[in-house]
Order: sequence, then structure tokens, then C-alpha cells
Amino acid sequence: MTRMMIMALLLLAPLTSTVKADEQSTNYQQRLDTLAQAYAEVYGFSGTIKVVKGGQPLLEKSYGLADRSFAIPNQVDYRFSINSISKVFTAAAVLQLVDAGKINLEQSIGSYLPELSASWKDEVTIHHLLTHSSGLPRESGVQWHDELTLEQQVTQLINQQELLFTPGARYEYSNAGITLLGRLIEVASGQSYASYIQHHIIAPLNLANTGVYEGLKVVKNQATPYRMTTNGIASAQRAKHLGENAGGGLYSTVGDLYRFVLALENNELLAKDTLQLMLEPQFDIEGGDAASYGWTLKPFGAQTLMFASGSGYGTKSVLIRAPESDDFIAITSNWGNTPILPMMAGIFMLINDLDYAIPDHGILAKPEQYQAFLGSYLFDPEQLKQHMMTDAHKMVLQEVDGRLFMNEELLAEKGEGILGLTYTDEVTLEFEGEHMIITINGNRIIGTKQ
Repeated sequence: MTRMMIMALLLLAPLTSTVKADEQSTNYQQRLDTLAQAYAEVYGFSGTIKVVKGGQPLLEKSYGLADRSFAIPNQVDYRFSINSISKVFTAAAVLQLVDAGKINLEQSIGSYLPELSASWKDEVTIHHLLTHSSGLPRESGVQWHDELTLEQQVTQLINQQELLFTPGARYEYSNAGITLLGRLIEVASGQSYASYIQHHIIAPLNLANTGVYEGLKVVKNQATPYRMTTNGIASAQRAKHLGENAGGGLYSTVGDLYRFVLALENNELLAKDTLQLMLEPQFDIEGGDAASYGWTLKPFGAQTLMFASGSGYGTKSVLIRAPESDDFIAITSNWGNTPILPMMAGIFMLINDLDYAIPDHGILAKPEQYQAFLGSYLFDPEQLKQHMMTDAHKMVLQEVDGRLFMNEELLAEKGEGILGLTYTDEVTLEFEGEHMIITINGNRIIGTKQ
């Protein structure tokens, strides 16, 4: 990640004031906690953070609630969905089977999976799948309520998919491709995906708070995911679907994630040459990044950062590792509205003694000034779809936890009587009598209060 790219992430969160590098003290722990508290106060961040600088732990602390119904605070040993960080575990498992001589990275996926009947089965290699260069679409078509095995996802969904481009032609993120890798692990090992991950990664490393979701089975000490809806805060599903999920079906803690990364680097999981293969650039991504096996590699000065992140309906997670400087940042959150990438960027800039932005609560909209306008407003559905890219027919102005929201979007003051979204000035809203007026890129759409 170039410095310019990290600063671009910070620009996604304009509700900030900048802390200059020459204004910073050397008390990293205090400043990290202040930054995290600011994200909790402004955006409602709820989750756990672990920060290591030069191999020395600086912060491992939880914020917000694990259970809102019973007001149970988060704790560092509570489990969180890690979403697409699961893909790093899947990649490590595939490479273990490469070490065992059971998988060849240049072989086609069709040569391993007898149930794969798609026309492209002999064109797409394991290397293509690991680097998101297979040509497969982003999603397989699996629905949130589906409780399908990996084999069923291949036979019922992926066999019907067409390639978007010739394998190896370009990078395009694909969860469907990772599903194939999960099934590959099963066929090559003779174990279920969950069993393989448990017995070959989790148990050997003693990752006591890490596991693979099994449908709706209760997970002990799981932080409940939450998201904003038009009816206020609601609990959310912990993974994108209920079936076996090699691309986003694991839970963990920031402490276990750190142990996992160290074990990778210390060759506790992979042979030295295989680890080098995992961590070196394999495929260029537009913007200067590169895909490795399981990771996105981001340049930052003379360093190369290992990056992984993910999001769900009510969960977000991010991990960044700088092996040269021995730095590590991991954030897990059970609040779906957390702006986790700007938060991570701020932490990264802070521990590297660079200017960083801290959220400013004073710029948020004041709910007490808009009590008369709270409620639902009916709009022309076609206008909402065209300008707001939503299939909804109404917008709801609501107060939740002392903050003002339009549907799930947190609102900021943009001027006298003018509200807007926290991360852009392109959308504003104001009120005239019984009407909500939304202006987006110069286009005005008007809704009437129900």
C-alpha cells in the first residue's frame, strides 16, 4: 500500500481532524486507545483490536457490546466472524496439500473434482483460483439461507457459471473460485473442509478461539453481529450463507490471528519454499497491489504489507502484517457499519509516526434538532433506483444511540439545515414541510412523509 493509497482511505472518513506527526507523543498505547474510542463514539465501533509494533504488543482491547440485549461488553477472547480472512486459511490448507504431493498448482481444477462438469473445467488451474484470475464471477449464486455442502455448491451452482474472461487474463475477485478450492481440499485430503482446517491448522497451532461455522450451530463466546436497518439496529447472520464456506466461514480472535500469522512465517504450517511461494507476488492488481496466495500485497515505501479483509451482514474484519518491521494490526467487529478500512489506515499511520485522522463527533448531525422530521418518506422507486442505487421505495430518518441515520447511513451536518452522508459531499438532504429533499450530484428527488 503506497502512502498515497493509505491517505486515500483516510479521505473516505471526512468526519475527522488530523493529528500531525510532529504533534504526536511517544505514548502509542494511549493514542491508539483514543483513536479507537473516537471510532466507537462517532461510528459506534464495536469489536476488538490488536496492534504490534516492532514485535512488541501495544494494544489488545475490546470496545462496545458483544450482546446488546443483555448489555454484555466485548472481551478479547470473544469470537468474531473473520469473513474473507478465512481465505488465507484456505490458501494455507491448499499449500499444505501441495507440500504433501497431493495438489499441483498448475493442474486444472477439473482434473481433481469429478463432479465439476463446466466447459472450462480443464482451463482453470489451481494457481488461477488462488490468485483470483480464473475468470469465474464473484459469486456462485449461493443464497444467504442455503445450507449446501461444498460439493452441492459445485454441482448445483458453479457448474452453471460461465467464465467472464480467459483464465490468467486479469484479476477479478471470486468467491466462487474459493469454493472450488474448499472442495479441492476435501477431495485431495479425504476429509471435510472443516475437519481438515481443524486438524491441520487450528489444533496444531492451539488456536483455542478459532473454528469453522457449521450451519446454525451455536458457537460459545460468539459476539453477536449487528447491523443498521430501516427499523433500527437488528441482529445479523454471522456469515454470508449457512452452508459450508471456504471463503468466509471461519471465526477467530485477533490474538489467534496473530498466532496464525507468526506460525506461517516460522514455517510451522508450510515448507520454506512453499511459504515463499505463498508470500511473493503472483499476479498484478490494478493500482499497484499484487495478489499472492491468500493475501493482497501492498507496497509501502521499502516494505511490502500483507493484507486481508472481509465483511458480512453485521461483521467486518481486517488484518495487516508488515514482516520487515515486525508490525501487525488486526481488527474484528460485530457492527456492520464500522468504517474499518479508514480505522485500520489511521492505526497504521499512527504507529508509523505519520499524520493520521481521528473522527470528530462534533460534525455529526444533532438528532434533537430533527425530531419533527423523524419517520418514513415515500419516493418514486425508479428515482431511488436510478440515483441512490437502491430497490427501496422509502427512506427513513431515524435516531439510534444518539445518532441520526437515513436508512442505514450515518448523517453529518453539512450546513444550516442541511444533512449529508459522513463519507461524501455528493449526497445532501433537507426538509420542507412534509417533504424530504435529497440532492445527489445535482439531481433532486423528493419524498413525502407517511
